[in-house]
Amino acid sequence: MALTGSAGVAAAAPGHSGHGRTVASIWAVNDGEKVDRDDLANSNERRNSAWNGRDIAIFGARNEIVSFQVVVESGSAGIEKLTAALPELRRGRHVITSRPPAEDPTQYAGRDIQAFSEGYLDVTKRTNADWIVPPGSPSEPADPLGPTPVQLIPSTAKAGLGGFPLTVAPRSNQAFWFDVYVPKDARAGTYRGTVTVRADRVVKRLPISLRVYDVTLPDENSLTAMIYYEPSQVERYQGRNLDPAFHRFAHRNRVEFVHAYDIPTASAALGRFRGADFTPANGYDGPGVGVGNTLVPRTFYGPGADFDTPEEAAANARPWTDWLGANLPDAETFVYMPDEPSPDQFPYIRSIGEAVHSSGAPLPVFVSHTYDAELDGPNKAIDLWGTVGDLYSSPVAAALRAEGRDMHPYNGQRPQLGSALIDSPATDPRATIWAAFKHGITRYFYWHANHWRHNGQANPAWERDQNVWAEPITFFNRRGFFANGDGVLVYPGEEVLHPAQDRGVPGPIGTIQLANYRRGLQDHQYLTMARAAGLSREVEKALATIVPRVLDDTALDQPVSYPEHGDPYERVRRDLLRSLEQAHSTR
Repeated sequence: MALTGSAGVAAAAPGHSGHGRTVASIWAVNDGEKVDRDDLANSNERRNSAWNGRDIAIFGARNEIVSFQVVVESGSAGIEKLTAALPELRRGRHVITSRPPAEDPTQYAGRDIQAFSEGYLDVTKRTNADWIVPPGSPSEPADPLGPTPVQLIPSTAKAGLGGFPLTVAPRSNQAFWFDVYVPKDARAGTYRGTVTVRADRVVKRLPISLRVYDVTLPDENSLTAMIYYEPSQVERYQGRNLDPAFHRFAHRNRVEFVHAYDIPTASAALGRFRGADFTPANGYDGPGVGVGNTLVPRTFYGPGADFDTPEEAAANARPWTDWLGANLPDAETFVYMPDEPSPDQFPYIRSIGEAVHSSGAPLPVFVSHTYDAELDGPNKAIDLWGTVGDLYSSPVAAALRAEGRDMHPYNGQRPQLGSALIDSPATDPRATIWAAFKHGITRYFYWHANHWRHNGQANPAWERDQNVWAEPITFFNRRGFFANGDGVLVYPGEEVLHPAQDRGVPGPIGTIQLANYRRGLQDHQYLTMARAAGLSREVEKALATIVPRVLDDTALDQPVSYPEHGDPYERVRRDLLRSLEQAHSTR
């Protein structure tokens, strides 16, 4: 039976427009896939967890962001003007709405539904950084090259640079990404709506249903995800300080953008830590309304001038922790030692750590290094250890935790953890958060959110102000190693250094990588709630399905054990939701 669009436009078959010169097909997929621009034979077009060949179906809990993608394949003539919209999802009198977008897309209040276009970068060289993906190993992603979707660009961006309407070349995919925030007061049940795609004169309406389960995710995160954020890079690339927008954006994604603070800068940012910055009065709505950030590092990527000598460290530790105790008593803090230190730096680090401890201040000392008895010393100078995936040790971590110290992983390294690279599967960051849950890890660290200007590892002769909108390689060092998208989870919405790339968006532009970290952090809440509800068997089944071998359960010469596509995660997520709803109803 033929489908009928608006104005009498007929569509010949499910997913197909019937106007092959303009549109070859329109279909949907979950948030766990990257559909390349030139991938015109993707198997998900027939069916996947969010698509039955005709309708879109998604599901979730209250206080959760649920995402899906709509993929438009252009025909032989291409498309001059392409848009997609989801105005509302309705269940009787109960409506989840989409207000017209604001100039600043982080003004979330009243905007439960957001639509983005996906930006593409042409990956021509496979990442060769062997500490992320060992080249030639069984854990290397298959077929990583080609025009890959990366950025999630607000519809208000400049025309021709991701803003609606879009122009699509012939025989090419253009995907849209939709975020749906399920409000805390949403009634359980099925909400329905219509995604309308307009491609020149062709109009296609895709029915969509959202099943809301009688489960509410907490505002507080069950895993602390800290991502280093450098305000000076925003000022350099976007020409102004946009900290409020970047922190609202991070909060909506359930991560914390972190950097060093002292008493004056922390005093100026009290609303960030007490929650006032994340309220409708300040433009915020979504997960964590009124909940403040928890991490207030005293230093980052090195001890800094105030902790450069044992004497300075001992003198400056107590005033900082006294101020925190009086103003932010629940905050977590630390002083960051030299990053990834070499053995010749061990005595210096021990001297600083011991001085901090001798001051009597409850200020943890953090080092990005796997546990090393020589670095720790007889006086146990280090409180927090951050390590790469293949050096993480569960027995050592357990011993440290028994002493009131801790070890957690950072970044990503296949197959122990997923990576956050452009040329890795979309689900890799999600797998990383699952790995953290399996191993009882309470904090995860990613080294940079906005590594746009290259750090000192670059050859001094190279241009350090990277054109990240044009080049997929965002990390390279003097030894010839490079990585696609490493350290770039957000892109500059404005560009003063490369004006041709200026999207005109006064804030950050997100990525599929960061959206999948968010998805994993929400999954972590499912698992945490299920365990607390006594659903141990369901939790163990889920872990065995998704992360059977991660961190020190696996080795560098093995393939990844976690799924590299979205469907398996969505099946497990639905099973956990059903179990949680049933447990809730029987209380």
